[in-house]
Amino acid sequence: MALPAGPSRRPRLPHRLLGALGFWSAVLLLRFPLKYSVKTLTALKHRTRPASVSEAADAVAAARTAARRFPGRAACLELSLAAALTGILMRKAVDWCIGVRLMPYAAHAWVEAEGTPIGEQEEPDRPFIVITRT
Repeated sequence: MALPAGPSRRPRLPHRLLGALGFWSAVLLLRFPLKYSVKTLTALKHRTRPASVSEAADAVAAARTAARRFPGRAACLELSLAAALTGILMRKAVDWCIGVRLMPYAAHAWVEAEGTPIGEQEEPDRPFIVITRT
């Protein structure tokens, strides 16, 4: 599945460093079963406040910047978890969503702030059914 274009602006240095830490943490967490990533994110979110759309966009941009230097797979699952962890490192909580759609089957992961998907297409061709929101 093609991902939307990356950020048009370059994140500031502190955000890029937090994005790199968030991205590598996501890569390590995803080596374990998904339930551990969900539990970890849920536990860490209690120490933060909800992010605005702009703050969430900063976290997504920082995670995508870090992913550009990764030699392996950096698709929606890795990027969305990295953005959620980067947001937590910035002390801002976003919702990490995993969804599916049928006919043809597809799975996707993304982050939301204030009920708005961040870094996603404005009008998806078919919406995803959210199966996990952390």
